[in-house]
Formats: sequence, C-alpha cells, structure tokens
Amino acid sequence: MALPRLHIDLDAIVANWRMFQRRVEPAYAAAVVKANAYGLGADTVAGALSKAGCSRFYVAWPSEGGALRRTLGAAPEITVFHGPTSDTMDVFQMYQLVPVLNHLEQIDLWVSGNISPRPAAMHVDVGMNRLGLSEAHWAAAAKMLPRPSRLLAHLACGDEDSPLNAQQLEIFERASKLWPGAPRSLSATGGAYLGKAYHFDEVRPGIGLYGGGPKPAEGSPSHTVVTLTAPVLQVRDIKKGTTVGYGATWMADADTTLATVGLGYADGFLRSASNRGKAFVAGEKRPIVGRISMDLIVVDVTGLSVSPGDDIEFLGPNMPLSEVAGAMGTIDYEILTRLGSRFERVYVGGA
Repeated sequence: MALPRLHIDLDAIVANWRMFQRRVEPAYAAAVVKANAYGLGADTVAGALSKAGCSRFYVAWPSEGGALRRTLGAAPEITVFHGPTSDTMDVFQMYQLVPVLNHLEQIDLWVSGNISPRPAAMHVDVGMNRLGLSEAHWAAAAKMLPRPSRLLAHLACGDEDSPLNAQQLEIFERASKLWPGAPRSLSATGGAYLGKAYHFDEVRPGIGLYGGGPKPAEGSPSHTVVTLTAPVLQVRDIKKGTTVGYGATWMADADTTLATVGLGYADGFLRSASNRGKAFVAGEKRPIVGRISMDLIVVDVTGLSVSPGDDIEFLGPNMPLSEVAGAMGTIDYEILTRLGSRFERVYVGGA
C-alpha cells in the first residue's frame, strides 16, 4: 500500500514566480527557498526556478546556501538572511554567498574578514524588532559599509491592510537616504500585493511561490502547488453512542461509517485539527473525528463508497492551504514547513 503522498507541481511554482515577476516589473522577483523551500525540497524547487530564469535566491542559513550552490552552480546569486559568524566566514567565501548584515558586529566581521571587498546586503529594522540595524546604528553602519549590494527591510503586516505598512514604508525611505543608489528590497509575498510603492528594486516572494499567503485585491492568486493525499487503511461501521480515538473526544450521534487513514502528526499534520479539520473524499468534504494520533486520522465517510487503498485529500485543490490552516489554528507557512520525511514526494512538471 502506498505511503501518504505529496504531489508537488513544479510548473505551478514556476508560474507563480512568473506571476510575481509580471506584477512587480521593473523590480525583480527573487525566490525565497529557505527551510528546504518551505518543506517542498530546495534542490528540486530551486532547480526548476533556475531553469525557468530565476537568478536570485534567499535562504536563512549559510549551510542552506552552500547546499544550494552545489545544486545550482556558480551563476545564481544566493543571499543568506542570518548573515555571517566567525565560524561561517569560510562557507561564505567557498560558496560565494552574499550575507545580509544585521548589526554592527556583523558589518565589522565582514569588512575586516575579507581581504578585498565582497558584496553584502544591509538589513535595516523598520519596526519588526527582530534582526536588522536599529535606527540609532544606521549612521555608523553607513560609514562602515557605504555601498551595500542591497538594502533590505521587512514589513511586519505586509499581508494585512494595516496602517503600519505606510509607517514602515516611510521609515525605509528615510533609511535609504543614508545609502544613496543602493538597490532596495522591502517586500515579501504580501508586500508585492500592496502596490508599486512597496516594490522598489526587488521583492522576495516566499509563501506565494508555494500556493499560500494572502490573496491579492486585484489579479489572480497563486496556483495550488501541493496536494497531500493519504491511503485509507480500514473502513468500519459503528453504532450511535460509540466513541473514537484517544481520550474518547468524539461520540457518534448516529450510526456512522468511519475511514481510518494512514496520516498523523508524525507526518506534520497537526494534532490541533482533531475534531475540527476536514478531508476531501469521494467528492465531498468530510469531518475528521476523534484525536489525530501519531500515524492515524479517522474521517466520517457515512454514505460514501470508500474502500481500503483509496486516497483521501488533506491538502490540495479541494482543501486549500488557508482553510486547512484555519482549522489547525495556524498559518500556511507552518503547515508546509512541518510536512514530514515519511511522505512519498512526487514532483510534476519542471521540464
């Protein structure tokens, strides 16, 4: 019997990247492939994007950048959000990675640690208060590295209609005056939908490449990329008043037919969907009943023709990421990045 399976549509990923490129032109749409391309396989995904013409990629860690360089070869630009530390400087040099410099100590490390100047991006904090140079350090940073390869910032609420977006845009414009002429990059997926003022020279779509994230007010949303299916292992009939699963958290209010499916939280399908989530089976959305366990999920299939070996859809065209995320009380990003190693991954397209 087949394992739970992820169908990953590489053509859809490429189409989504091209959609962002058209939307933000003349800015450039760089591809964010950190966290193993949001759980979908960085080597395969970035390979398909590179073949389609994408030449700029972002990752979080130098080790991710090194692996990507081995896959893509020398040509693409690979930028590392977390920047260098003393023990990763050789990785940046060996694989010709571009660091994002987030604080004064990193700038000093980079400038003093390279015999000849090498490109580096500068990250200014405009209100996220995570990584990035505080405004009090901008002037010092500009003296230490007056010509960065790119000036970056992050929107805190880019996927919302929030007044903070305009405030952060103004702060970023103010920071830009200290680095005149530096190419600028403020927005990720959500910011790409906010309009031309937020595009600057580059946007950095991530979740939107993979079929998730906010929906644009105008134009088409991202194509569906991931379809998650899992096999029915057993079908049983139970009587009214019978409970299901650990903790007996669900009780049948009528005679019911149940399908037990080979999927669980060990595969990254969150336990929080217990008694809340749904699955698509035999043309209908049906409720998940009882607690999701490590390897098993139970679905109410009363009145449907379902047999062991049939596949049930838990993510895909009939079960959108946003809907599944809502049932789990989380976001698209967490669902994708938690998808486990037991899935059979089937890639479609990308030729």
